[in-house]
Amino acid sequence: MSKSPLTLMSRRAAKSDRRFAPIYGGVTPGRLHPSSLLWRFLLIGVAALAPLLGALVQFAGNERDMALKAARGSAEFLASLVVEGQSHAIDKAQSTLSFLATLPEVKAGGPVCDAFLSRYMTLHGWISMLRLSGPDGTAMCGDRPETKALNVSRQASFRQALRSREFTLTDPVINPKTGSLAMTVALPLIESGTLVGVLSIGVDQGAPGGANGHQVAMPQINLLVVNRTGELISHYPPAPSLVGARVGDRSVIEHALARGQGYVEARDLSGIPRLFVFRTLPGTEAVILLGLDPATVIGPIDQALRHRMVLIAVIITGSVLLALLGAEVLIFRPLRNLAGTAEALEAGDFSVRSPYEGAGEVGLLARALNGMAEAVADRERELKNARDVAEEALRGAKLANRAKTDFLASMSHEIRTPLHGIIGYTERLLDEKLSPQQARYAELIQVAGSALLTVANDILDFSSIEADQVQLQHEPFSLKPLVYNTVSIVSSGAGKKGVPIKVVMDPRVPELLIGDEARLRQILLNLLNNAVKFTREGHITTRVEYQGSSPAGELLRISIIDTGIGIAPEKRDRLFKRFSQVDASIRREFGGTGLGLAISKHLIELMGGRIGVESAEGQGSIFWIEVALPQGQAQPHLPQDEAAPTAAAPARILLAEDVPVNQELAQALLEAAGHEVDVVSNGQEAIAAVQNKTYDLVLMDIQMPEMDGITATKWIRALSGPASETLIVAMTANVLPEQVRSFRAAGMDDHIGKPLRREDLLRKLREWLSPQEAPTLDSANDPLTGSGFDATAYQDLTETIGADRVSQWLTRLDEHLGSTFAGDAGVARSRQQTAFAAHAIVSQAALLGFSELAECCSALEQACHTGQDLTDLLGQTRSVAVAARERIARLVQEASHDQHLG
Repeated sequence: MSKSPLTLMSRRAAKSDRRFAPIYGGVTPGRLHPSSLLWRFLLIGVAALAPLLGALVQFAGNERDMALKAARGSAEFLASLVVEGQSHAIDKAQSTLSFLATLPEVKAGGPVCDAFLSRYMTLHGWISMLRLSGPDGTAMCGDRPETKALNVSRQASFRQALRSREFTLTDPVINPKTGSLAMTVALPLIESGTLVGVLSIGVDQGAPGGANGHQVAMPQINLLVVNRTGELISHYPPAPSLVGARVGDRSVIEHALARGQGYVEARDLSGIPRLFVFRTLPGTEAVILLGLDPATVIGPIDQALRHRMVLIAVIITGSVLLALLGAEVLIFRPLRNLAGTAEALEAGDFSVRSPYEGAGEVGLLARALNGMAEAVADRERELKNARDVAEEALRGAKLANRAKTDFLASMSHEIRTPLHGIIGYTERLLDEKLSPQQARYAELIQVAGSALLTVANDILDFSSIEADQVQLQHEPFSLKPLVYNTVSIVSSGAGKKGVPIKVVMDPRVPELLIGDEARLRQILLNLLNNAVKFTREGHITTRVEYQGSSPAGELLRISIIDTGIGIAPEKRDRLFKRFSQVDASIRREFGGTGLGLAISKHLIELMGGRIGVESAEGQGSIFWIEVALPQGQAQPHLPQDEAAPTAAAPARILLAEDVPVNQELAQALLEAAGHEVDVVSNGQEAIAAVQNKTYDLVLMDIQMPEMDGITATKWIRALSGPASETLIVAMTANVLPEQVRSFRAAGMDDHIGKPLRREDLLRKLREWLSPQEAPTLDSANDPLTGSGFDATAYQDLTETIGADRVSQWLTRLDEHLGSTFAGDAGVARSRQQTAFAAHAIVSQAALLGFSELAECCSALEQACHTGQDLTDLLGQTRSVAVAARERIARLVQEASHDQHLG
């Protein structure tokens, strides 16, 4: 793959700091390549000297073999001396015991025997202990007090002498101090067939005046004594942890026990390689092993070899240096100049030129490199200029992106602030008694303001998506009601155009799924509104299909099918791009920002799904989404009356707002909800107000003169006393995610965006303030109270939106009931049409107090979705609807009468 000029230029720029260093064969000295000329010369020298080195190694090997052979002979001689000494010591000890056993001084025991044995031991230095023990192991006499203090009843030599009644001896052990062999011999004393005692002698071959005067202890010698069962009797140098252990499985011990006499090269019990000579000791089955450290033998030879190697290395180094000196002058220097030039060019330094100007091949190559450097330097300058242009463009793009963010923040505030007044006052105006034409104008203003607010919300939503600030919620929800509710929202606009919206629901769709219900509704609203916008006649179908299970969840496909203008194939790729429509004429005719589909695409991809379109120009379109959602578990159903919201209790509220129109609107909405409101125009006045008076809530605008809302909030939080704990809520047109985070960081508890909608404000007030206790009504004396009608809810709605507005809602509900369940048209409806009609009645019936009608319609809608029999439910809903129409007639008549009297 070819690299761009910027990539090549960056790579060379990264290498341009490297400076030329002398090289051999085209590489630096620390990185000599095996193919360089220097290596080749060195390899020739090594090949020439290899026979000399081989002969030297062979000579050293022969010397080592001879030294090891001599060491083995010395070890065998030493082992023979030990065996002979052992045999001589046994004979001498047996003669001595036989002599002592006949002496009356010994037989007498007591002090006479003690004195005799002590004097005898002094005269014979090879004896380390003399003792006469009784049959019970206690001392009858001994050479010294410490010898008599021992009880030898458990000693092997004593017990063996008692048992055999003959001369016995123990396995020899190694004296830990001298390294010589020591043992104990014993002879029983028998008088007239009776065992009188046991006479014991301790023998140490290395003691002065011993059997042969030979000391076994030598430096670098390893001595072991092992019995026939493979038990280690003694070890020199001392190793208490090994004595008594079974070592018969070790290779050296196994070899010695099998042969009894010989030598072997093996590792000792510590894993050190040694040359072992072994012999069987006379008078016992024990084997003694004498191990020599080969290093003590071949060390001097290796030292001599090292001296010779150093001498040869000096000679070789001198020869090589002389050879290199000649090669340097005649060969390496010209080649190094060329290699240095090539290295510098490769590192990006195109100002370097080869200094060699000689004749021949090297001179020709030098001139070629210099010409190439000139050409590359020209190209490098061009690439550098291109990089400067690209970097300048990148800086401009970053500045533009920053300007876009600042513009979105400013636009959000500047658009939402006037919309706050337009939408708010339009809602207030619609609550007043207006002529039909005036009401129509007010509704058009409200629709236009809502459309403008939708544009602002689309832009801000897309900004959040681009900044990766959208966090999906994973909560259980029901897909069927979501689809039907979304269709009912869009149906009002589609109905005005005469375009019905049908729903085709796959009965296999799971009842409960886990995902982001709000974002999925936003996607469906975008697709449905898009279908309504581009469909002049015909119909729109919302089809929900279940496609099975997958590891990610239940696979669902939702298709929005319209009979609109369609899209040409070559223009489909522009649909899901931001600020894009298929052509400018569509934007002029139908309006829109071109962001809805782009937002939907980003959201469905965040959910791990897909979005697409199938269309032909003039033949309608099919927009579809596919997504996999985990199936949820059903939650226990709560009665409807438990979820009914209550109004917020009357509270004292401080409104910090600098725009008079917004002041008046917010104050009117809050006072209409029963709250006491004080108004200030900037942050300084807000700080003074909370210090002078206690408030339940502060609604704080952000952009105000003299002191903004964020600064004022920080000052309030820094106050002492209860004022610092006042609930502060941002009421602003600044709703970008980073702006909301700054509000929280300043100490604000929540925020509500402009334009301010009454229902949003009332809902937020219920969250921030304590709920108001519902008034208790005497249903017995209330003429409006009866089965299936909630007079309290009706009165609350009347006080909130006004009697005229309630009368309009009653009339609308009456017309809806007359065209559906209370009239003849409701008899021949399909399940889908019945569910849609029931769903449309539930909310308005509950708000107006017709609780029984709302419950019947809710049950009927659920039965339509689940495939239950509708006969009884339709009959019950019809009778309740007829009764509701009668009550509506009375309520409208009473309201008209009250208005006439007023």
